[in-house]
Amino acid sequence: MFFVAVAQSEELDTEPLLQDLEQQCAAQLAGRIPQAAIVFAAIDVEHEALLEDLAARWPGLELIGCTTDGEVSSARGFCEDSVSLILFGSDDAKITSGLGRQASADAAASSAAALAEARSKTDLTARFCITMPDSLTASGQQIVEALQAGLGPDVPLVGAGAADQWRMKATRQFRGTEVVSDGVPLLLFSGPLHCSWSVASGWKALGEPGLVTRAAGSVVLEIDGRPPIDFYRRRLGEKAAISAEFPLAVLDEAGHPQYLRGGMGVPGPEPGSVVYVGDVPQGAQVQLAIADRDAILDGCRQAVEGAYRAYPRGKAPEAALVFSCAARKLLLGTRTAEEAGIAKAILGPDVPMCGFYGYGEIGPRSAESPGAESPGAGSAAAQYHCETFVCLLMGS
Repeated sequence: MFFVAVAQSEELDTEPLLQDLEQQCAAQLAGRIPQAAIVFAAIDVEHEALLEDLAARWPGLELIGCTTDGEVSSARGFCEDSVSLILFGSDDAKITSGLGRQASADAAASSAAALAEARSKTDLTARFCITMPDSLTASGQQIVEALQAGLGPDVPLVGAGAADQWRMKATRQFRGTEVVSDGVPLLLFSGPLHCSWSVASGWKALGEPGLVTRAAGSVVLEIDGRPPIDFYRRRLGEKAAISAEFPLAVLDEAGHPQYLRGGMGVPGPEPGSVVYVGDVPQGAQVQLAIADRDAILDGCRQAVEGAYRAYPRGKAPEAALVFSCAARKLLLGTRTAEEAGIAKAILGPDVPMCGFYGYGEIGPRSAESPGAESPGAGSAAAQYHCETFVCLLMGS
């Protein structure tokens, strides 16, 4: 049996916060002891005290989590300055945690260490993995590539980068009772479990593509041999500026968008260069992308419906995790809560849901198509996305 409990509280003082979370979970757990947990928390919460109290309440809990730019749950929808908690338990499956440190020094080694730690606690076959690494200190793309290489191409990797409410100073990652920065926490689900996933954005390509002729990691220095700002101005006008409203779509070999890159809003090292959230490969074909609020929300709908359609036939999902982008939240403004509402309406009132808004999302490479772990669904290999909505469904 696989079971889940979800709670969310806007209490910021630790004692009433814990009481609120525990009261919400008590009826759902019905005396069962959870095996693992994920916590999404506002940056100003007393994180150490929160984690210590959760560990005292459920000793041995395999817990990970991070700070966010907004929290989501089926309990209270979208909130800011809150804490959302999802608890997992199973009689047959195993859920184990790992933590990689100093990701900025060696993203591959840090990711491998996290995965090795989680694997050391189970001898069951891995089904899917969830991660929420530091998104400011290290390359999210390098972390994703390293984790996916360790998991293998058929084990889905899903999550998002930790956030700090647009302060762009320091995010926090959680594992057990520990709070770190520059870390890679992950939760590995192994054994007889099912899952499905889907990733969508809602953005559409705009104008003619260009070639990234000079780039280094997340910094693009030239497109078509000229500063990137010229690429924007030729398509948007001489007053065009780099913004989340017009992300860069990185195209696949067939010329289709495979993931987005949003500008960081900070100047690059050379005049007209751009620093993006996430790496942009030199030699890639790129295209500007555009969306209004309705289109952004339609991307959310596509992701959740896609995951729901892809869930194994004859089975019903028992929990959902959703990950959206802080830039989507910024652009949606007062309509941000509609994403949680869309997800809940599609999944129904009986599927517990939890998630957060982060800096970069993690999910399958094919940005507008769903998948499942069942045969014939294609590779589950993940990509580091931006300005995108990711939905993962799971159950026994």
